[in-house]
Amino acid sequence: FGASFCPSTLFSLQMSCLCGSAPCLLCGCCPSAKNSTISRLLFTFFLFLGTLVSIIMIIPGVEKELHKLPGFCEGSGSVLGVQTKVDCSSFLGHKAVYRMGFAMAAFFCLFAVLMVCVRSSKDPRAALQNGFWFFKFLVLVGITVGAFYIPDGTFTSVWFYFGVVGSFLFILIQLVLLIDLAHSWSQRWLHNAEEGSAKGWYAALCTVTFIFYAASITAIVLLYVYYTKPEGCTEGKAFISINLILCLIVSVVSILPKIQEAQPHSGLLQASLITLYTIYVTWAALANVPSQRCNPTLLLRNSTGSAMATEPLTTWWDAPSIVGLVIFILCTLFI
Repeated sequence: FGASFCPSTLFSLQMSCLCGSAPCLLCGCCPSAKNSTISRLLFTFFLFLGTLVSIIMIIPGVEKELHKLPGFCEGSGSVLGVQTKVDCSSFLGHKAVYRMGFAMAAFFCLFAVLMVCVRSSKDPRAALQNGFWFFKFLVLVGITVGAFYIPDGTFTSVWFYFGVVGSFLFILIQLVLLIDLAHSWSQRWLHNAEEGSAKGWYAALCTVTFIFYAASITAIVLLYVYYTKPEGCTEGKAFISINLILCLIVSVVSILPKIQEAQPHSGLLQASLITLYTIYVTWAALANVPSQRCNPTLLLRNSTGSAMATEPLTTWWDAPSIVGLVIFILCTLFI
């Protein structure tokens, strides 16, 4: 029977067990082969599902419906511990995203703790990682529903700081992933150049590097034009200039002889990709400056389009968030 067991049949059994009855899941009848791969795909699906729900929560129409949740606006007289007069409806979507983020973090931390010191699928605890998907989904839903009933109080303020630290670490992780991607990319093309048409692969490598640097220079010029003024906007000028200098330093360091000796496949491709990512992070930071004079994005986010409008600002279709979401998805798939 094993000799005639084809991959398509294996995958069909995996999926039928995943969608099948609870006894099947409880008894662990799914084939063990490729379990780790299926697990990674399904956990990634859970992550994307939580991200999709978070995006839906900040859609203006859905955001208004959150008013119906009992006690959701209680304790909203303060933001980050500072007493304000901001109407709760102006940031209901963000409060919902905070709770969704808390639920996702709790869910993945739970399985991270359960899988401590598990090295292979032969470990008895690996069954918790590679099976019981129906119950895992129920656990995720239960944690999410429970998170929406957390009394507001100081939760928003405390979780805000968790988000600050987490997002900083996430940016560092993205940098490492992008460097790894560029290194693998450069290594693969240089290897192809050594085995085949060297001129063609070298030309392709130079072309991609040139495109990345050209896009970075164009973006820097646009940042100076739209996010700075001849007088004022000092913070924006400082951020752009400092990051520009750091990108130049990284580009020069990447081609130094000492670096080339230690890492023969390092070069301007990695530096160009990191430069482009750094410019994106700078743009995302400048797009959150609260001054409308130094941040034209605020005018685009405003539903009335007027600088003097009193309507609350929304952040649904702002470009930095969309680009960030695309980068997040690509980095997750690369992992």
